[in-house]
Amino acid sequence: MSLLQTEMGLTVSERFERFKLEAMSELALRLMGGLMVAGSMLLWLILPMESSTDQMLSHGLLAAIFTATGLVVYAYGTRGFRRQMSLDAKRRTLSLTKVNIHNQSRVAHNIDVSAIESVFLRRPSNGPGFASLYVRVAGNSSPQLALTGETRELEIVHRAVCDIVQSKERGIDPSFLHTAKASQAMATLRA
Repeated sequence: MSLLQTEMGLTVSERFERFKLEAMSELALRLMGGLMVAGSMLLWLILPMESSTDQMLSHGLLAAIFTATGLVVYAYGTRGFRRQMSLDAKRRTLSLTKVNIHNQSRVAHNIDVSAIESVFLRRPSNGPGFASLYVRVAGNSSPQLALTGETRELEIVHRAVCDIVQSKERGIDPSFLHTAKASQAMATLRA
């Protein structure tokens, strides 16, 4: 996990090293989308052109289809595959996003902390391995996947998230994250 501790919360994202194949897929999708858009312009040069309006209409329609498909493929390639979770205790929001290879997110799903019913881990059934951190929101029948990673790391993140979510309910200032105990637990994630 890659963890960034802020004054009023934290931001946790999955490690880039686990997503090298997805990074290559992201680059391939971007390249393919760009080539499709460029190919739509080349259609006007490659295909034989007569002066009939039917021919112009079919060329234009084919070019528009190539352009639209290329833009969709490019947009899909820029959305990213790694998950990131940001918790802002001051604003009382939890943000679930996916980040691309440039650590940029295009789509964020913001959840009000008061709407969170539970935050829980699904551990691997056969010993050590990768676990998943889920968030159950009131009104949704299925939980939302927030992060995946090593069980030990996700247990620390789970504890920190639960402490922040419950801090306002108990009247505790969320700045407790900067205590020595919390900082020591967070330092193990950065190592």
